[in-house]
Formats: sequence, C-alpha cells, structure tokens
Amino acid sequence: MPPDADIAASQVIDAARLDDLRALLGDALDDILRTWLDDAPAGLAAARRAGQNGDPDALMNAIHSVKGCAGNVGALELSDGAGTLERRLKRADPALDLDAELTRLDTCYDRAACHIRTLIRS
Repeated sequence: MPPDADIAASQVIDAARLDDLRALLGDALDDILRTWLDDAPAGLAAARRAGQNGDPDALMNAIHSVKGCAGNVGALELSDGAGTLERRLKRADPALDLDAELTRLDTCYDRAACHIRTLIRS
C-alpha cells in the first residue's frame, strides 16, 4: 500500500528524527525499523485484548509502550495518538470510544508503516 496522499508525510513521520538516527546508527537503523514494523502490531493487539478483557493496567501499559516505541522510530502520528489516548484513559474520559480509538491507532500504524518501508535501504 503506498503512503496515503491525503496525509502529509510530515504529519505521519518525524523525518528529522529518522535523519538523526540514520546519522547515529547508519544501516543498523534499517534493522530497527524492520523490528518495529514487526512488533508494533502486537502492541496494538495487546491494547485491544486488554480493553476487551477489561484490564485497565494492561491497557495502559500497552498504550504507553506503543507511544514510546512509535516515538523512538519517528512515527509521530501514532505516538501522538497513543499519547492522547493514554491521557484520556488516565482521566477516565466518559466519552471515550476505546474501540474507535484503537482502530484509529491501527490506521496511524498503517500510514507510518507505509512511509517507513520506503525509508528502509537494505
């Protein structure tokens, strides 16, 4: 799937962050990005399971992990979205539609993954 033309890459990926990581890590960044591409869906799935099981601690841990890992690889939209969800969970927002928010995060991951795949060199 090509990157979504309606969403600017700058909203999805922090290019400066990835440039800094590339300067620091060189080609090792490609392995890190591949690992993130493989691991991030499991974090999102863990959040969904925790929500379905009514386990607020596991849900918070999963969302916090998604936020941090996404931020580490410059997946800006996903990290910001997970951060917003994390804050809403902390304050027990009564208007929160958890299923819709997790679906939105899945979409953010898909967009980030499309962009990141184009950046992997080897």
